[in-house]
Amino acid sequence: MLHKSEEGRVLVEFTCKNQPKLSLPTEWALCGEREDRLELLKLSTFALIITPGDPRLVISSGCATRLFEALEVGAVPVVLGEQVQLPYQDMLQWNEAALVVPKPRVTEVHFLLRSLSDSDLLAMRRQGRFLWETYFSTADSIFNTVLAMIRTRIQIPAAPIREEAAAEIPHRSGKAAGTDPNMADNGDLDLGPVETEPPYASPRYLRNFTLTVTDFYRSWNCAPGPFHLFPHTPFDPVLPSEAKFLGSGTGFRPIGGGAGGSGKEFQAALGGNVPREQFTVVMLTYEREEVLMNSLERLNGLPYLNKVVVVWNSPKLPSEDLLWPDIGVPIMVVRTEKNSLNNRFLPWNEIETEAILSIDDDAHLRHDEIMFGFRVWREARDRIVGFPGRYHAWDIPHQSWLYNSNYSCELSMVLTGAAFFHKYYAYLYSYVMPQAIRDMVDEYINCEDIAMNFLVSHITRKPPIKVTSRWTFRCPGCPQALSHDDSHFHERHKCINFFVKVYGYMPLLYTQFRVDSVLFKTRLPHDKTKCFKFI
Repeated sequence: MLHKSEEGRVLVEFTCKNQPKLSLPTEWALCGEREDRLELLKLSTFALIITPGDPRLVISSGCATRLFEALEVGAVPVVLGEQVQLPYQDMLQWNEAALVVPKPRVTEVHFLLRSLSDSDLLAMRRQGRFLWETYFSTADSIFNTVLAMIRTRIQIPAAPIREEAAAEIPHRSGKAAGTDPNMADNGDLDLGPVETEPPYASPRYLRNFTLTVTDFYRSWNCAPGPFHLFPHTPFDPVLPSEAKFLGSGTGFRPIGGGAGGSGKEFQAALGGNVPREQFTVVMLTYEREEVLMNSLERLNGLPYLNKVVVVWNSPKLPSEDLLWPDIGVPIMVVRTEKNSLNNRFLPWNEIETEAILSIDDDAHLRHDEIMFGFRVWREARDRIVGFPGRYHAWDIPHQSWLYNSNYSCELSMVLTGAAFFHKYYAYLYSYVMPQAIRDMVDEYINCEDIAMNFLVSHITRKPPIKVTSRWTFRCPGCPQALSHDDSHFHERHKCINFFVKVYGYMPLLYTQFRVDSVLFKTRLPHDKTKCFKFI
């Protein structure tokens, strides 16, 4: 075992204090009990694994045991012997989690390890933990890995990941929804769309074969692994700009037909780098019917809205005489099994778009703010894009993390009470993220937004994107929210530190900018208009 420190301490045991484990004649024996070896590895930065002296052996049980024990506790494996073949070597890129050094360079090992930067070292630890937890930690994971390897070799896609079946609550609609001028005002600019066809879903399962053949290295070496087939992901490749004009233009809506333009042309088409699409509003509510109805009415006439999924988080059904507004798109009211904030992120089968706008029932957003957030998200599909920003601060006296909502020039979280994210993350949150995190959300009835920010930053190693100058949302006449309670913030401090323990490190990253529209605060000729008046 090697320890990377200022002293460069090295521990090599040449004799066992007790009877060594049975091993091959040409390999180093395992000493001590497993628990003792793990305790020593926890104090180590590297674990030296010497392969058998017989060049005909590519790996042995002793080497595999040392490898797995190192990965389990976060020590970087250093494998001495270039002939070694590590488990699932055809699928896993072991160079991202372990160092393999030829035996003739044994005299250089100490200097090679001292040359590793902290960022490289932590990246290898993080990848090693992913490999251990995903492929080797339990009997189920080992069995599933063997099946996935066979399936990948014969080019059979994984089974589609399951969706949450939505149990709809019947409700009466027909109440004509008005338009709140404060919500819809965009300075006399139409927000689109020009197209008049009914709501359309995002295409699904377009890359079943290519994910298995051309992208299998990514699926095996990045979370969540190769065990599920997703209908779409935020990492799908993007066509070059000329494709939309030279034969691959189906669904694209370039600004000004490709000629570009200012506000008028901009509002008439989505533009961007991907084909046309819409978004789904997911609104969590709990026994606040009047507040909910007002929020739904404010969505009337919102462009590119596919449907609204209302997650009814109360065991008590809505009032029978409640008349729901007609906002021009379907409103699906979904019954939940229990009151849980995790229900906000369930991948409901009624969500037919890649883009989800998660919004609280008391959040006030203007139509132009929503549209701008949607356009920004379309260019940053792998990130959370939203409005209220928060950050994690270091508590120096207690050497721990704090949740902070003060005004700051840095932020690391965007609250999901008003944010866009890809449906892909709803699958990961509900079915892949450690259960301990969802349990804590249920225990405190809090922190689900922090958990989603942790998850996305862990997957992407990127911070969220904040749009517009909004920092808070005021709801005139609404009951006081739980977030105004002091205990709410104490619980969020605890959540952050607990989530760090679960992940093994702090995944949140800071960002120092927010996004505004291109022509914001730009002086224009009289014949040009801005993209948005207030953004």
